[in-house]
Amino acid sequence: MKGFWAALLAIIAVAGSTPALASAAQDGNNEAALRQVIEAAEADCQGYQDGKLILTRKAWPTVDLTGDGRPEMIVNAGEFRCSTAATLWCGTGGCPITVIVDGEAHMLFGRGWKVVDWSNLRVLLLEVHGSECGGTNLRKCVRAVVWSEGAFRSVDHK
Repeated sequence: MKGFWAALLAIIAVAGSTPALASAAQDGNNEAALRQVIEAAEADCQGYQDGKLILTRKAWPTVDLTGDGRPEMIVNAGEFRCSTAATLWCGTGGCPITVIVDGEAHMLFGRGWKVVDWSNLRVLLLEVHGSECGGTNLRKCVRAVVWSEGAFRSVDHK
C-alpha cells in the first residue's frame, strides 16, 4: 500500500489533479479497485529483479463509459514501467486494460483504446491481435464494447 500512495502522489505531482481524476479516485470503491491493480503491478515489477514501478500520468485516464455522468477509470498497463524490465505487462497482442466501474475491475486486452460516441452509445474501441479476426498478428482488428445492463457487451464476447 505504501507503494500505491507513493505512485499516486508522483502522478499527481507530475500531472496535477484534474476534476475527473479527483472525482473518480475519491469514489472509495474505485480507489480500492485501482489500488489492487497498481499493487499487483508493483508486486510483478518487484518480483522481477527487485524492480520499481513507475507510472506515467496517462496510466489511468477517466471517461464516462456507462452514461451515468460519473467517470470510470481506464487503467492501461501499457503506461506502466518497471525499472528492471523493458516490457513486463505487454506483448504482441497488447496490454491489459482494466476499466473500473462502480468499484469493479473489468479486464480487457488491447494494443490501444479509444472511446467514440455513436448514436446514444459510448463505444470503447480496442485494437486487438489479428488472431481475434481469424488472422495473424499482422491482420488489423478492432473489438468494440459498450456498457449495457451492468457489463461490457460485444459481439462474440461475453
